[in-house]
Amino acid sequence: MKKYISKAVVLALVGCVALSSCKKFTDINTDPNQLLDADPTVVLPAAMGRIGFNMGSDIHRFTSLYVQQFAAQGNASSQPRQYDLYSVLEGDINNTWAATFSGTLPDLQKVIAKTDGQSPFYAGIAKILKGYVYAVHVDAYGDLPYTEATNYENNWTPKFDGSSLIYDKVFALLDEGIANVKATSSLQVPAADDLIYGGNMQKWERFANALKLRMYIHYFSTNASAADMAKAKAGIEAIISGNKLLSNNGDNFQFRFLTLANQTNPIHQFEGSRANQFFPSKTLVDLMTGKKDGRRAAYFTATSTTATDTVYKGATNGDPVESTAFSRMHTYIRGKVAAPNYNGEAPIRMLTFAEQNLILAEYYARAQGGNNLGTAQTYFTAAINASFDAAKEFSDVTTEGFRVASNLAAYKRANGELVAATALRQIIEEKFVSNYGVAVEPWSDWRRTGFPVLIPVSPATQLPRILPYSFTERSYNPNVPARASVYDKAVFWDK
Repeated sequence: MKKYISKAVVLALVGCVALSSCKKFTDINTDPNQLLDADPTVVLPAAMGRIGFNMGSDIHRFTSLYVQQFAAQGNASSQPRQYDLYSVLEGDINNTWAATFSGTLPDLQKVIAKTDGQSPFYAGIAKILKGYVYAVHVDAYGDLPYTEATNYENNWTPKFDGSSLIYDKVFALLDEGIANVKATSSLQVPAADDLIYGGNMQKWERFANALKLRMYIHYFSTNASAADMAKAKAGIEAIISGNKLLSNNGDNFQFRFLTLANQTNPIHQFEGSRANQFFPSKTLVDLMTGKKDGRRAAYFTATSTTATDTVYKGATNGDPVESTAFSRMHTYIRGKVAAPNYNGEAPIRMLTFAEQNLILAEYYARAQGGNNLGTAQTYFTAAINASFDAAKEFSDVTTEGFRVASNLAAYKRANGELVAATALRQIIEEKFVSNYGVAVEPWSDWRRTGFPVLIPVSPATQLPRILPYSFTERSYNPNVPARASVYDKAVFWDK
């Protein structure tokens, strides 16, 4: 009988690894050969769990502070305080870098090597996940090891490939993955060991296409070349014509957590272990308050409530005055309230139906793209509906959930109509709100569009545009590129 590793076991193992110190890039495991014959029904869910956990851990904290979805508090020496001041150092990158390049990517490559051919469903999922990991990390770091990254048995100092080249390779890899999951048969068929889509190959195909959409929309940046935009337009039009995209919130690419100790959402875990250090940012809260956005009821706790008003207050990024008098993250991030605590089951959202609709809204709103504001409006409305629906999932239907649902119509009347002159700002601001809790992508949107408008944390005069490389990787690998400053543009689409 086929045996699967359970989600509880996966999360227990991932949590232990991710919350402890990690070894250097080349020290993959105590015995790397142990992975060579590991069954994909064990390796694949472990990789999925690590991806879900990592996307709610360091890389989320760094980028969500940069883009002012969250703000830091606590004493001046606390890590979030330093990150909020843009002091993310090479040593701070060690854990997340090792988890990805010493754990997730080698595991996915082992699944591909073991299943490509006879079990294309497994190979296809692994290729799509590998594509996702690289797409996100290119957006965060720029140039990365790719062609030599997972050949660790033979090369401990992989070269770094250009970010544009990696994007092209990821597009090709995703197409391979799509072809695999569309195969007519597979010797091994994922089921319970697929912790994201439960073995539904159509959903994997839809997600892979949505990921390609996200990547292509990045080519539309403030100073994009005509060639960049033409490439993106051709790619997006081909995806649209294929008509295989996320169809509802049930297709969201997200990793669901459990309510058991140490197996809950990692953002929730951080709030529990380091209380009073990580608050919703004033930038996000004020943007939503200015639009009377009902999703605040699920996103944030209220600081005060009267018969006529509910008040939400965000922390100011870089504020040196220590305080706790702010709203905190609420059910959308932390899961249902099981008095007096949250149960921590909310997923880490990585690419949602709402985001996909906003990508398409942006594409059609751009003159160099679809150039059809009416179609852009259709997708914009669909995105708002999807985001409000998702916000209710973990809320009490009589309180937070009711406030979210009852506000939808009024919100769309006041904020739901695109205007040609301001459409890009409207779309990206809506995406900034709906992608609350999503790692890296809100920062990518700001870097390529300038929205939402952000004020750098003093004394800085600009926001970081890239993450530094890992200190341990730089120490052991002479091929790590020199980088003068995190304020320099380093990703190919950031122009």
